[in-house]
Amino acid sequence: MICKQDKIYELIKKANDIALVCHANPDGDTLGSGLALFFALKKEGKNAEIFCADAPKGKLATLSGAGSVRTDVPSKAFDLAIAIDCSDINLLASHAYILRKARVSACVDHHVSNNDYADFTFVERGVAAAAQPVYKLIKLILKEKALDLTIAELLYTALVTDSGAFAFSSVTGETMRMAGELLDLGVRGDKIIEFFMRDVRPEVFALATRVLNKAKFFEDGKIGLIIFSQEDFEATGTDLSDTTGIINNIRDVEGVFIAVSLTQAAKNEYKVSIRTDEHADANRIAAVFGGGGHARAAGCRTYGYFEDVKEKVLKACRDHLE
Repeated sequence: MICKQDKIYELIKKANDIALVCHANPDGDTLGSGLALFFALKKEGKNAEIFCADAPKGKLATLSGAGSVRTDVPSKAFDLAIAIDCSDINLLASHAYILRKARVSACVDHHVSNNDYADFTFVERGVAAAAQPVYKLIKLILKEKALDLTIAELLYTALVTDSGAFAFSSVTGETMRMAGELLDLGVRGDKIIEFFMRDVRPEVFALATRVLNKAKFFEDGKIGLIIFSQEDFEATGTDLSDTTGIINNIRDVEGVFIAVSLTQAAKNEYKVSIRTDEHADANRIAAVFGGGGHARAAGCRTYGYFEDVKEKVLKACRDHLE
């Protein structure tokens, strides 16, 4: 059921044991927003736990509270389980069980593709980050209490990482007003942007160089494709979590309307990331494979032999070119 933040707040007030669940293969938004809400609930004396199928890695492991993220799947039934930044329950992977087992399930999200899988869903479709609806919920929870710097930094990190440092079309005046309020609390936005969006480890630089050098272009340069293989990860000492943002180098090429990355996650399993301009809808392309996201950024997983997967993804891109 779609609802407003007031309903989620009522559920929180009534609940004792609360589980927050981030989506698998976490990014800065699901973790930053989830951890911010986790600390807010703790401040209110709630017995809160935060879960994710995959432990935070790399830069995400430096987030305040990252060590509190649990990867186990407890058998207990929580009074309330809230999915954060997740459009489909299957994106929680094994931890979907926590929502299904809970007495009440909820979701706080921003994806246009959210399919309303929880008992109660507070979704602001298409806003820059899940941090925006989470911020509204946290302000209700804390009421007149000021947000502390830890919560503010987590929310700002979530905003920055999901908005491309405020460069994406999903950024609105509301996004910037929220960012301004967090900066007024003492957040060093320049440091967060530098760390999460600009600083690159030598290994990741090597990965990007290796992959971009093999980029392919189709449809007279309108579609750009990069591929991350297990060999690329082994050769550079990196993993799937280090691919974040590299696709934007293809999207930035003049004349490219659709940028796609295929990442080998396991044998015959591929993670697909899609970035587009106004000539194509990334969410509609991802939906062909059961995924989703936003009009300009979306993703999915698909299975099969590499050449078959590549051709199916390219066909979907061609079919959705305007």
